[in-house]
Amino acid sequence: MQKTLTSLAAGLLLAALGTGAQAQNLITNGDFETPLVAMDSFETFSNLGGYAATLWGSDSSSGTHKIVDVAGNQFMQFGGGDSAYTSFGVTTGGDYMLNFDYNGSGFWALYNQDLSSYVSPGPLVQFNGTGTDMTLLTLSGNTSYKLFFGSVGAGLPGLVTGMELDNVSITAVTPVPEPESYAMLVAGLGVLGFMSRRRQQR
Repeated sequence: MQKTLTSLAAGLLLAALGTGAQAQNLITNGDFETPLVAMDSFETFSNLGGYAATLWGSDSSSGTHKIVDVAGNQFMQFGGGDSAYTSFGVTTGGDYMLNFDYNGSGFWALYNQDLSSYVSPGPLVQFNGTGTDMTLLTLSGNTSYKLFFGSVGAGLPGLVTGMELDNVSITAVTPVPEPESYAMLVAGLGVLGFMSRRRQQR
């Protein structure tokens, strides 16, 4: 019986320590995957309706955005001068990592809606070529933000007009443990406490 309780307690404690929270992406549908776009085709969306309640919103002159599928991978395609934004909220302040994949010439900007100020290093952060951008950000708790992306306009020397965007994420650098982890930890400690009391009673 004692061996069984010891094993149970050890298992619960290990499970609690091993199930550290996965970093939750604050961006809704940053991979742009949708069954509304068939393989190797594209669809044009007005305000990207149909993804979720909080969406990538249109901020381009045309009011539409294109989702392209290439061999089952979907991404947002920007024409010259197009842009888009998505809104999200932060509950717990701290360090967060912005990640996204890009191809072409564009910019990004992060705007604090509550303070009416930019969090990004400069109102517009430019990128060019093909790659993955990773930027460490310090975000405030209980705050609303807007993340903007856009492509460069036509006529700029040395830059490709248009841009492709995929795998956008903002995740906490140190994820907060999930409630289930705390529950398993408490259960494991409870079993150890019960065993300790039984030993003292003998």
